[in-house]
Amino acid sequence: MPTEAEACIERLDYLRGEAKKEIRGMTANALNWKPSVPDTNTPAAIVTHMAGTEAQWLHQFVGGMELQRSRDAEFAVKATSVEDLEALLDRTGETTRRILRKLSNDDMNKLQQPSQGREPVSYRWAALHTIEHLGQHLGHLSLTKQLYRAQTKR
Repeated sequence: MPTEAEACIERLDYLRGEAKKEIRGMTANALNWKPSVPDTNTPAAIVTHMAGTEAQWLHQFVGGMELQRSRDAEFAVKATSVEDLEALLDRTGETTRRILRKLSNDDMNKLQQPSQGREPVSYRWAALHTIEHLGQHLGHLSLTKQLYRAQTKR
């Protein structure tokens, strides 16, 4: 029977794989296109933010790695190729798998304070939150791609 961590790895791998499918074949122009609607982002920014969120919660919070994350920079990124974004997702996934594979079901219960002033959360919560967050952004990515295609067909 797989551990909870292995189940989380499977879901995270799936979500990253779906994000890679969404951007496959996109040009740099398409990757950097932003809808003219407030509070939207480019496909490149969405993918970069997905990797940043996963790194923060799973690499830093669960794995204890030191990160120099700039959330604002994630949303300002300019991509040059799909391959660069796929490589980012691949590197993120490799680190996540390495960290989560070390966790037992009991480890998933470990509580830790994510930052000053916040209530402690479990490693399970961090993994499930990351899955949920990536799923939401996968939807954003898909819709942004659809909007780009509709806009360029005019």
